[in-house]
Amino acid sequence: MMKIGTIEAQPGSKAYGAFKFGETHGRFDVHIPLHLVVGAQPGPMLVVQAGASGLEIEPSLILPQIVKAIDPAQLAGTLVVVPLMNTSGFEFEQETSVWDEKHLNRVGRGNPAGTVSEQLIDAYYRAVIAKADALIDIRTGSQWGYYRYAGVYTTSTSDTSKALALALGLPQVVLGQPADSSMAYEAAQDGKAVVAAYIGGGPGLRDYREEDLGRIENAVLNALRHLKMLGGALAYESTSVQVIAAHTFIKPDGERGFTFMHTAKRGTQVQAGEELGYVRHPFTGTVAQRITAPRAGVVVHAGASWPLPLEDHILAILGDLQAEVAVP
Repeated sequence: MMKIGTIEAQPGSKAYGAFKFGETHGRFDVHIPLHLVVGAQPGPMLVVQAGASGLEIEPSLILPQIVKAIDPAQLAGTLVVVPLMNTSGFEFEQETSVWDEKHLNRVGRGNPAGTVSEQLIDAYYRAVIAKADALIDIRTGSQWGYYRYAGVYTTSTSDTSKALALALGLPQVVLGQPADSSMAYEAAQDGKAVVAAYIGGGPGLRDYREEDLGRIENAVLNALRHLKMLGGALAYESTSVQVIAAHTFIKPDGERGFTFMHTAKRGTQVQAGEELGYVRHPFTGTVAQRITAPRAGVVVHAGASWPLPLEDHILAILGDLQAEVAVP
């Protein structure tokens, strides 16, 4: 039997519940909704989590459907799925937790003596992530950016993480994912196979919703196949995957206004000084700034696709093409 908090499932079965830890001063339960699928055969443990920001909602539209479709009798090992981690942020339409204004992916592995959110993540990390063999942390650009790549941290286990990232079926794998204060980074430091999968956001929920939901579904199923937890061949949307390293992040640094990025340049080689997007003044309609590449490089499938992105959000990522890996 597999048990996480009060959620338990026998081999060959599924369970759903709330992983609870503590309560607020107003006596509201602090919890994380969690699906547990225990295979009929022994195998590794894969955790798929999403929605650390209350505004990253696309994964929650498809992850429960993936759980419904998986037959535990055909599964080896254990799959843990968290469709939307930040429940209070989701309910009140904000990035951070309502209880203490903490971003759940910026408190590391939590703190048993910290705030409500820090205590929750501490308990969750110890009960779930610490026991996992692999972790896929799905992130989106919320309403400010649109993404479609797999990020790998530089750690002692980066080879296994890179192999997992290549297996997800996304068009690009970005090596050297910046060290951050996320649960994923902590898990990578602990020797887990970890991928920060950036899928969706911006107008994607409107314009590319079905495509992105399909990418999320395919990424999870590919991960299960790669880890030998599920049978079947890996599926890719193209004939090759770009492996990119030494990336440069471009963020808002000049005029503010409606920001538009040239989406056709994603995945292409650009030269230093080449225009990647522009900022239009909201009151006069004039172009207030041209966003240009600070150096030559390949444009990662990333960038703001929504007016008025926040100061710390990514407009574009430039990197050096390390390899073009052919895939079936």
